[in-house]
Amino acid sequence: MKILVKLSLILFVVVALLVAPHTFLVAPVSAQREAAQADGRRHLILCVDGVGFSMIEEMRREGHFKIFNQPSRMIAPFPTLTNVSMTEILRPAGADETTGYEDSFYDTGKNRLRGGLLDRFNDRSFIHGTFRELFDYHPSALKSGLGYAAPPASTYIEALSDLLRLRQKFNNSKEPTYFAYTGASDSLAHVGGARLVRSFLARLDDTLGRIIRDGAWQIDVTVFSDHGNHFRKYRRAELKHALERANFRLEPELRNERSVVLPQFGLVGCAVLFTRETNEPALAASLINVRGVDFAAYEKSGIVYVVNRKGEARIEERDARLRYVAERGDPLELSSVIEQLKANRKADTDGFATGEDWFEATQNNPRIDAVRRIYEGLTAHVRNRANVIVNLEDGYYTGSRTLDVFTFLQATHGNIGQEQSSGFVMSTKENLPSSIRAADLWRIIGSPRLHKSLTEAHQRD
Repeated sequence: MKILVKLSLILFVVVALLVAPHTFLVAPVSAQREAAQADGRRHLILCVDGVGFSMIEEMRREGHFKIFNQPSRMIAPFPTLTNVSMTEILRPAGADETTGYEDSFYDTGKNRLRGGLLDRFNDRSFIHGTFRELFDYHPSALKSGLGYAAPPASTYIEALSDLLRLRQKFNNSKEPTYFAYTGASDSLAHVGGARLVRSFLARLDDTLGRIIRDGAWQIDVTVFSDHGNHFRKYRRAELKHALERANFRLEPELRNERSVVLPQFGLVGCAVLFTRETNEPALAASLINVRGVDFAAYEKSGIVYVVNRKGEARIEERDARLRYVAERGDPLELSSVIEQLKANRKADTDGFATGEDWFEATQNNPRIDAVRRIYEGLTAHVRNRANVIVNLEDGYYTGSRTLDVFTFLQATHGNIGQEQSSGFVMSTKENLPSSIRAADLWRIIGSPRLHKSLTEAHQRD
């Protein structure tokens, strides 16, 4: 424990000196007074990565975040990963499709894995040309990486330094709309657990109150997250052995007809697999009996197929409407939802319904908005799309075995379940709907204009 404390103190000094040398100096409000707008208002928009709707509700019951109106539950796209969710949320603000589901991804054109550990510490690859470039404040790649130096203490220190830096940077800014991000909240959930996340959120509430009091005019605040986290005990889903039994081979590139590439960067509740298109049905079938696998899905000729131990189904799109057809069994257990849609005349004679109607009809379903999210998860969101996506049950994960050595997983995200899918958005100004989709978040908070844009030269690499 003494060694851990010493490492944490060293890390704290390094972060302070290299990344935020003036972190502990609260900026004077003179810069704010110079930036006063004609209407006397500023807008602070803050993304706190990986904080779930249920966690925010719990904090509000304890008396926190009372300056905000009732929060809205924000449903992330599938898979519920940061790069996928943030680009969907920020598409109206100029974000492009992400290259991969995570920062470490398989490049289908170059047939190789990209975005290794060194890239994770490099601003040029980690920030420039990605959704992160839209933020006025985003911690550097180095600072974000140092949060894992001696977790969870180092992660908590990184999270608190983000709050101090945010206050300083906002007070020094002259922009009427200031857009900020902290990813340490998600890291803290993974390695620190619910108690440390609650402690961080209490300090966030205090920081936002101080920012409002610092101002020489009215400050509107909007806070949102990109997905949730599910706090519980986890065990690894052993996918590799099942693949080998089916005569597939995990490799870093597609070398032959039996090759499968499985990028493993974080510790998450889903798996994205790449192989030859002709392998997709067999690859999906080889994994559905693995303990912890909920379902596997793949796309062929515009139709998404979903398979698991309970059966097979397909999801089809026609004229921007979707239908779910159970061919054997009911893998997503949606028969009662379909009956409800038909009874309410929300589905046509062929069973097609709008995405909005599917969304409304599945609000209390364990796999909320599953039909639309699974369909889009296999046909949109990323430029390097997986051949097969595996959704893991709550309590199971896959990912980097190296990370297993350094941390004990406290929570994760990635799957289509309620807790991992449910982020939040709340505002001091706006009354928001009770539930929204990620793609609608920016419009619902007023379509704010950001003064930053993506570097065109890095938008496509």
